[in-house]
Amino acid sequence: MVKGNWIKPGAVVIDCGINHIPDSTKPSGKRVVGDVAYSEAKRVASYITPVPGGVGPMTVCMLMANTIESAKRYLENCKPGKWPIHYTKLNRVKPVPSDIVISRSCTPKHISRMAKEVGLLSDEVELYGKSKAKILLSTLERLKDQQDGKYVVITGITPTPLGEGKSTTTIGLAQAIGAHLDLNVFACVRQPSQGPTFGIKGGAAGGGYSQVIPMEEFNLHLTGDIHAITAANNLVAAAIDARMFHEATQSDTALYNRLVPSNEGVRTFSGIQLRRLQKLGINKTDPAALTDEEINLFVRLDIEPDTITWQRVMDTNDRFLRKITIGQSSTEKGFTRT
Repeated sequence: MVKGNWIKPGAVVIDCGINHIPDSTKPSGKRVVGDVAYSEAKRVASYITPVPGGVGPMTVCMLMANTIESAKRYLENCKPGKWPIHYTKLNRVKPVPSDIVISRSCTPKHISRMAKEVGLLSDEVELYGKSKAKILLSTLERLKDQQDGKYVVITGITPTPLGEGKSTTTIGLAQAIGAHLDLNVFACVRQPSQGPTFGIKGGAAGGGYSQVIPMEEFNLHLTGDIHAITAANNLVAAAIDARMFHEATQSDTALYNRLVPSNEGVRTFSGIQLRRLQKLGINKTDPAALTDEEINLFVRLDIEPDTITWQRVMDTNDRFLRKITIGQSSTEKGFTRT
């Protein structure tokens, strides 16, 4: 028999149903802990109403065993920080089809669902259709206190005669760690250039059943970052040649009027123009105060064509553009450049 004054506050006592308080004031059929008065037992510990006829020691023993077994199963399946990812079923066939056939036979999970499974917030993901998205860098700040993972680099590999190289190995390892070992994993691969895609190499999406899908979108344009870099690079190249053309065909006054136009009779320098004047050693802020010599220094960069190393680019193996001559149009007034 367990007495109430033996029990510390917060202690857990399992009453097997053999302790009974013969107190006429307590509810009929109630069983409590300890062979003491009902009021004292209630003060020390709460009580459970057993099933009619009482709950015997064997029943309680089996209930506790089942509870422990259930807790073990829960801990095995619910790891702290584990992503609740549902992996799509891979239906492999023999002989293995071509890469493009395999890619088109698979239906990728919607990218918004993928983002939700790995714990990304909706305003941290910029969707590009159903299978692509960009993750905002602000996510790093939100997750800065999270424990770092392991970083595995696949590099310097000699491909097999069938072509299994870095990309195939990377995707294969991610599949093994994620879908088979049930661990959190991400594969980070660089978007391939279009050059190898149109050549003999065939892209960099991996191969067989270990490849990035949709394979065509990944190899050709993905989210357009390569195209954006190409456009930005060529914009700088066009600006260089345009500046050289205008300097060669216009007077200092005409160039100055274009660079510092009059707005309702008032001229002002921009911030970048003031920094250029300071770099030239001209400490003036009034556009009307510049001398002819200072205007000449300000408006002309005097770029020597033979010193230009900035080239126009294309993300394609177009060998006939490796050396070209620009400025062939009659509107360029004979200012050609290789």
